[in-house]
Amino acid sequence: MSYRDHLEAQKKYIRTKKEAREAKKEREQNPRPPRIDPPPSSISPWLVTAMAFLLLLPMLTLLFILPRTLLPAQSTLDGLVIWIQGTDGEFLDMKNWLEPEILANGLQWTVAHATDRYDLVDMLRAGDGDLLIIEETFAQELYRGQALAPLMDKLEGSTWENCFIPFWESRPFHKTYGWAIPVTGNVDDARHLFTVMRQFGLPFSP
Repeated sequence: MSYRDHLEAQKKYIRTKKEAREAKKEREQNPRPPRIDPPPSSISPWLVTAMAFLLLLPMLTLLFILPRTLLPAQSTLDGLVIWIQGTDGEFLDMKNWLEPEILANGLQWTVAHATDRYDLVDMLRAGDGDLLIIEETFAQELYRGQALAPLMDKLEGSTWENCFIPFWESRPFHKTYGWAIPVTGNVDDARHLFTVMRQFGLPFSP
């Protein structure tokens, strides 16, 4: 190696060492932020959908295999309906009393029977029922629940005397049946049949 080449090598060595010192000084003055590992990859939307479907599958299965008897009953009655709530014998007596006057006046009414008041309440909530013949204690429950409309619109307000009109005076140890109109029914047609029976029909007697 010539003397000139030796000098060039010395200069290069000094320059490299100087750059290393400057780089170390720069790192000390401006340290780099700590290394942060990249976040884990996000969950696939398809996987989330599949898990949700598997969780809902038992509920969907129950919905389709439940017997029809556990589902709310749907009425098959059409048109205007008058409900009689009572025993089989009481229903037949009242039906035989009602139907001749309904036919004689050319009215279209279905006379239906309910033995359980709670089933009848469900029917009324669904809007299936326009006029009622029910026992007084049941009528009081409906009246307290604001479920009865006035029988005669000429009287003021929904008073108890205007929302339930009995067939006879109350007697101890005897049922008292009478007229009532549910607020969910066809009030005008119900009042019409009530008026027809009061004016033209014979008084009902068990």
